[in-house]
Parts: sequence; structure tokens; C-alpha cells
Amino acid sequence: FWLKPRLQRGLALLTLWARARAVKTMLSRLANRAARAPAACRPALTSQARCFAHPINVNMVDSDFNAPSSEKPLYLNEFIQKPSAEHQVDVKTATRNPVVSDPKDLVRSHAGDPHNKYGVAEWRHIHYDIVREPTFPRKPDLSKGELAAGAQVTRTDVWHDPKEPAITSVAKFSPENFRPVGWAENAPQPISTVPEGTLDFRTNRLPIGHADRRPWIYFLAASTGFIMTSIVRVVACKLVHTMWPAKDVWAAGVVEVDLRPVKEGQNFVVKWRSKPVFIRKRTPDMIEASRKDDPIAPSMRDPATDAERCKKPEWLIVIGVCTHLGCIPQPDAGNYGGYFCPCHGSHYDHSGRLRLGPAPKNLELPPYVFIDEFTVKLG
Repeated sequence: FWLKPRLQRGLALLTLWARARAVKTMLSRLANRAARAPAACRPALTSQARCFAHPINVNMVDSDFNAPSSEKPLYLNEFIQKPSAEHQVDVKTATRNPVVSDPKDLVRSHAGDPHNKYGVAEWRHIHYDIVREPTFPRKPDLSKGELAAGAQVTRTDVWHDPKEPAITSVAKFSPENFRPVGWAENAPQPISTVPEGTLDFRTNRLPIGHADRRPWIYFLAASTGFIMTSIVRVVACKLVHTMWPAKDVWAAGVVEVDLRPVKEGQNFVVKWRSKPVFIRKRTPDMIEASRKDDPIAPSMRDPATDAERCKKPEWLIVIGVCTHLGCIPQPDAGNYGGYFCPCHGSHYDHSGRLRLGPAPKNLELPPYVFIDEFTVKLG
């Protein structure tokens, strides 16, 4: 028994809200249709001062009830179209407002903008309502001072004059040819941005060519040159020191080897730049076998004679790394008795030349020089 009255009251309130919404929608449509009506059929809009509570509507849904922005501008659509030079002449010959010396005398803070119908906040304006623009907007009437710009020029024939070329007619609609009514009389023409009585140190400055300015210019130029030179020097030194090899790198790059402990036929291994280097004291049979294959050297994959591989016949010095995939070959092995790489089957002879297998080149020769009969320097 207690629920029924409450449901009836709620239903009545819902009905009243729906009717109020319908009335609001109808009034909005009537207002939009009145805005799209000709100027002679609707009352003139009064000028309104700027305010924060602006009456601009942001229409989220596009419909025929929303008039295009060109039909309801937020400014007085009264402009003068003439060449820019004539506008400048009007500025010189117009009757100007009284000259003022204090910025507060220019305009009252509550006067608003007489040219704007609506404004947003204090220093920001919106000149158009945010609505759609039709594909073919209404042709503006230039005789009444209506502004022809943007879509009204590109999508209407307002620019066309059959008595002159099209490019000349379009050029007349350049922005500098349009000025609002009253611009010549009210455009500000300041002669200084500093009112009288404001200290800006203009009287304290010396002329450009004054002799007393030269010491300061000389001092500034010398100081700048000194600072820039110092910066360049520091950068160059840091760069050189960064790229300069360390002492341990230099030490590892040059190795002297004593050859007296190496026996005949022995393959002696030393470390040079983190790589193994094979130093072999060859026997006469090894030397003879290597030189015996010199005639067929041009047919090898990496042609080289025994004399080109060994600076001294009895000494063979090569880097002990297979040229295929970087394995370490085994000495005294393979089909030719020199070196054999068990990983993929590359065979080298007693001169370190590739004779069989997938390796592309002979064993690499390091840079070396014999200091004396029993000492060799690598690197």
C-alpha cells in the first residue's frame, strides 16, 4: 500500500521532465531557424562585452537545424575591400582618436570589443561557431560589406569578374585587401612601447661607432677566442688520448722470440696478439719437399712459392689459425705432412700452403723480422 503512491509520484516527475525536454528541443530548433533567416527578417544582435560564460554552442551532432558558421558569424560582418595601398592612405587621412600617453587611457577594461558580438574569456575570441559548412555556401553580398573568404571564395562565384582574368579576380581576395569598417580610424599606431618616465637605459648606451665601445669589444672578442681555443684543445687532447693504444696493447703487439731452444723439425708455439704463432725449424727434407711443389703453385687455391712464404729457408713462421673457421691445426699431420685441421679436413704442406680441404687461403704470415741469427721480432 505504501509503494503505489511513490511510483505514481515518480512517474509524474518523469512525465514532466520529458515534456520540458521536448519544449526545450522545439525552442532550440526555432532559434536555429530564426538564425538562418535573412537579416531583414530577424532582429539585429546587440554588441556584447567579453565574458567567461560565453554563449557559443559546440554542436556534437551535425544536422540541418544547425546553421553553417558562414550564416551566423560571431563578428560584425562589415568589411571594406580595396587594395592595400588605399587602406594605408585611409590611415593617413582618417580622423584619428585623441593621442594618449598612458596605456590605461586607450580603452576601458570593461568596454569589451565593439567589433565582436561574442567573446571567450578576457583575451581570447572565437569568430565562428563550431558547426559544419555546406558544400555550396551562400554567396556573400560584397556591396553590403560581407566578408568573402575561405569556403565562400573557393566554393562560390563571388570572385568571378568577366571583365578581367581569373587570376586577377582571385588576387583581390588576398587578406591584406580586407579591413573591417572603422579600422582606419581606430587602428592603433604606437610610436613607442615604453611610456615616458619608464627607465629603459636607452640614455646610458653609447652609440655604435663610439670610441669607448672598442675596448669592451676587443676584450669580448679576445675572451671568446681564448675560451673557444681552450675548448678545442681540451676536446682534441681527450680524443687523442682516448684513441691512443694502452701500453699493454703496445707490449702485446711486439714480441721478440729467442730461436736457440728450437730444435730441428720442432714446431714451436708462441703467443702474439692473443693468437698462436707456429715457428718451425724445417729439416732439409721439408725444405726440399716444399720447393719441389713450386712448379704447381700457380694451380693452388692461394698461389705462393716456398721462397715467398719463408724469409729464411730453415724457418717457417705462420699464424696457427685455420683460415676456414678459426680452428687450431695439428702439426706433422695431414696428407702433406705439414699441418692438418681435424675440424673440417684442411691439409697444409711444410710451407703452410693450403693443399686440400675447405679452407680458402694459406696459413696467414705475421709481420716479422730477424733481429739477428737467433732472434726474431713479431709485429
